[in-house]
Formats: sequence, C-alpha cells, structure tokens
Amino acid sequence: MSFNVVILGVGGVGQVCASEVVKKEYLTKLVLADISTKAAEKLAQALRKTSSATIEVCQVDASNTKSVASILDDVNVLLHAGIPEFNYSVMQACVETKTHYIDMASDGPDDLLKQLDWGDQFKQAGVLGIMGLGCDPGFSNIAARYAADQLDTVKSITILDGDNSEVDYEGFCAYFSPQTAIQECLAKPNYWTAKGGLQYYPTPFANKDEFEFPDPIGWLDCYVVEHEEAVTLGKSIGKGCEYVEFRYALHPDFVNTLKVLSYLGLDSKEPINVGGVEVVPRDVVVTTMPKPAELAGKIHGYSCVGAYVKGTKGGQNVELYVYTIANHDEIYEKVGFQATVWQTGVPPVVAVDMIAEGLLTETGCIPPEKIDPVPFLERMQARGMEWYVMKKTSPIIKTA
Repeated sequence: MSFNVVILGVGGVGQVCASEVVKKEYLTKLVLADISTKAAEKLAQALRKTSSATIEVCQVDASNTKSVASILDDVNVLLHAGIPEFNYSVMQACVETKTHYIDMASDGPDDLLKQLDWGDQFKQAGVLGIMGLGCDPGFSNIAARYAADQLDTVKSITILDGDNSEVDYEGFCAYFSPQTAIQECLAKPNYWTAKGGLQYYPTPFANKDEFEFPDPIGWLDCYVVEHEEAVTLGKSIGKGCEYVEFRYALHPDFVNTLKVLSYLGLDSKEPINVGGVEVVPRDVVVTTMPKPAELAGKIHGYSCVGAYVKGTKGGQNVELYVYTIANHDEIYEKVGFQATVWQTGVPPVVAVDMIAEGLLTETGCIPPEKIDPVPFLERMQARGMEWYVMKKTSPIIKTA
C-alpha cells in the first residue's frame, strides 16, 4: 500500500519536515513543492541518497487552489509549511482532492476559528485537517493536554516560549518566519477567560512578567503575544479552566526594533506607491532579513517551549510544566538545522506517522490538543525531540 506526502513550502521548517518524514519505511513518495524550487531541488538530491522513496520536486503557487490541487491526485497527506495567509487556498485544494491537511500556524486568532469552521467540509471529504501543529502552537497544545490529563481540575494554562541564545548576525533577524514574527508580536495580544472568552490587550508587548525556565536558560522577561493556543485550549481542556495565555520571551533589542518598525509603518501589509512602484512595507523589511534556514550554525544557546498548567490533584495544588528544550549547536551538529525550525518541523511529521499507522482516523478540523498526547509524545521522543515534566505541589489552604 502506497503512502504519499506533499510538503508545501521548502524553507527551514519544510526542510526539517522532509528530512524527518523520509526516515520511515511507510513513505512511498515525497513531493517537495514551492513557488521557487532551488532549495527543494538541492534537498531532494540529498534525500535521494538516504531514502528508497520516490522524491519529486514541483513548482506550486500556494495562493492558487488549482496549482496546489494539481499535485494531490495520489497524495495521502499535505504538510503546509508555508506562510499562513495561504492556508485557505491550500485547504480548499485538500478538500477537493480528499487529502489530509496539516499546517503549523494560522494568520491570527480569528483566522484559526475560521479554519476550524471548515470542519463539515473536511468531514464530507472524509479527511482530517489539523490546524496549527508546529512547536507552538502544536507541541504546546499537546503538552497542555497531557498536563491537564494528569489533574483533577485545571485553573490556568500559560504557554511559555523562551530562548537564551545569541546569534552570529549583525542586524535584525527572527529564528522562524519573519513575516509571522513581525505580525504576531505587533498585533494586539490575545488571552482567554472562562467568563469573557477570547479577549485582547489594547497594545502589543502587554503585561510583561519574568518567568524561570529550566536550566540552563533561567529567568527571562516574557510578554503576552498574539497566538493560537489561547483560542482553543480553554474550551478543549475544560476541567474548570479559567484562564489561558501565551507568553514569549523577547530580547529588549528585538522589542525596540519592532516598535520602530511599527512607528514608521514598516510592519504594514498594505501596498504603498514608491516612485511609481507598488511595494509592501513589511515585505521590504523581510527581504532585508536572513531566512531562518540561513541561521543554522550561527545561533548559540537553548530554546524551550512548554505548557505551564496550574490545577489540583487528590486534594493538592499542582503546577506542571511540560516542555521540550534543545541546544541550537547540538541540533545543528546532529541534523544540520537550528533548533527553532527543528522543533517546529518534527511535531507535524509525528502526526503523519500516526495517520500512516492508523492512529489518527477521525475526520473534520481539529486543534492539536484533540490528538491523544501519549502516543504522540512517544513518537516525538523516538524522533529525538525529548520532552520533560517539572512538578510542584502544595497543600490546598481552605479559608473560612
């Protein structure tokens, strides 16, 4: 029985996905698709030396449903590793061709809700759509679900993303998609409460607080940032959950640069006329930045992502931090990637493993926390992405 996979978008994360999926014998054919095929051709040549699967390269425009659908005739799963603004055209292609769909991020909280509303279309097509299955969102959701499953009640969930690294690059850069980094950090930060549902702070870089990450990272300043986890986790987890937020550790220089970009209007996605030429300000900024894949070997330090869940168990207050941590230099020496894109690329491939093994058989559209966390985390660990649990307990103090 054949099992064929398309990876759409062959940047840093897409390259990780490709390098991981070819390790399994279930794979019959891998298609590397991008609007620019240079990186895909180079990667395909390398992968053909290590895999018995057929590896093809196709030029595809992710913004065009027909273009995407044209390569999906015999494909089981499509991994969309491109920018989130093309999610809908790719989803439509998957519905039309009855292809399972996985992406790694949405184009904002409202867009995630709109994507999940495609559930009936995916069910009618008999396929599964998993929205936001990278590291965060993705692993972070599954880590939160795992922690909540250990508890009797859940009070709050905070997703924490911290990195203590330094980079050998003089200039403004981002370790993952620059477009996404600029957009989500300058958007109004969202959070969720049981009483008010999805809510927003009025300005970016809101509610800064200091959190202690596992050694050797330590204490970092973390900001509430726009992210997908707060959209779904509260309702999905239940157990009395009252509050969900995402916090991102941001270096002061990164924050100041983003504030200047925003002040100058250089974060805008709206075209402007410059000397008779239409240009998008944010695209100009992104063009001056290195691609995340180009930073491999230049980042030195640790990246940590996890879910910090507070609740109760057996009459005690319990705090669990379920997390993954990776050293950029060690990951580069081991697999040739920087840790951030590697941590993002492994989880969606684990979902492909579970589909191929018959462990993910449902249809419709789901957020990652709907996946059974135990088999998922087992397979993630088998692929070399370790995960850990920190636990703290205290007695419940009853007040009169």
